[in-house]
Amino acid sequence: MSVRERELLGMLADGSDTKRIAQRMFLSELTVQDHLKSIFAKSQTHNRQSLLSQILGTRADQGLSQK
Repeated sequence: MSVRERELLGMLADGSDTKRIAQRMFLSELTVQDHLKSIFAKSQTHNRQSLLSQILGTRADQGLSQK
């Protein structure tokens, strides 16, 4: 995973949405979405909740707030 993808993941884990991530990383929202697609492919996930659950060690069906 690239440095930028890791940076994006950190912001995602902090609760930032696509617009906020784009602003903080000086990217377009479409570029953020492209990075997310790449991360989903590499992690074999299909959405943000599953991705964050995998990264944070929680189960997707439990929700992130119950870790």
